[in-house]
Amino acid sequence: MVRTLVDWMSVKAAEGPDTFVGDADAYGVIGVYGGHFLGQALAAGLATVVEPKLAHSLHGYFLRPGDPDAPIRYQVVRLREGRGSDVRAVTASQHGQPVFQMSASFKLSEAGDEHQPEMPGVEHPDVLRGREHAMPFSPPPAKENRTEMILASEHFMQPEFVPGREAALRMWIRSPADRPLTDRESQLVLAYLSDGTLMFNSVIPHGLPFQSHRLTSIDHAAWFHRACNVTDWMLFDQRSSAAADGRGMNHGSLYDRDGRLVMTLAQESMLRRIPQTG
Repeated sequence: MVRTLVDWMSVKAAEGPDTFVGDADAYGVIGVYGGHFLGQALAAGLATVVEPKLAHSLHGYFLRPGDPDAPIRYQVVRLREGRGSDVRAVTASQHGQPVFQMSASFKLSEAGDEHQPEMPGVEHPDVLRGREHAMPFSPPPAKENRTEMILASEHFMQPEFVPGREAALRMWIRSPADRPLTDRESQLVLAYLSDGTLMFNSVIPHGLPFQSHRLTSIDHAAWFHRACNVTDWMLFDQRSSAAADGRGMNHGSLYDRDGRLVMTLAQESMLRRIPQTG
């Protein structure tokens, strides 16, 4: 039986209070993909929070490369217990060492004033798919079709480096499912896919990912604004604001098909040139 993305993001209770275990998975040269940690850590945090509370923010640090062949142990610490909101700290460990650390905040939904930026105008994914644009490589979230991605930024599709390219990416993204997902399951999917391509934005003006530069996520922050249907197309609007000191600063905004802002993201990534030989 093929495991769905939600299956992969699920964690099971382990020995000890607020302790959970999730399965790791291999994502090529990067080992365990950062979104894998984000989704499972969020699942562990949610398991200690009374429904119908949902996550409204998370902040994570990637501490060590993950081992795709070892289970991941998640220890949750309850930093705050409130009627309307809770805060959790989650540490992911393998072989007795922490590999990922996350804090997350959860709250009850409520009515309130709203405003947001307008969703950028891009062509519909069906139109882009018809042109058969392909990514230069397959991003980690696309493994085993766990998420579908259609690139809407032609400057990133060029197989060779072109100096001065805009440090920005836009793509349509969704996660197929064989049933409707709950709001909590949808948040796990959003956390998983959110790390997928953000770090590529900072390298675009300078070279090619994994060819001219070494890249990895350093820290990652996400803010959930509203629930959405993650099985339908969402626009992931991304950009890099700065690069310095071997690091890149990346930002993302995720919109649903109707143009509602679903999620805001910020990430710092490593950006180091690979020494050229010969």
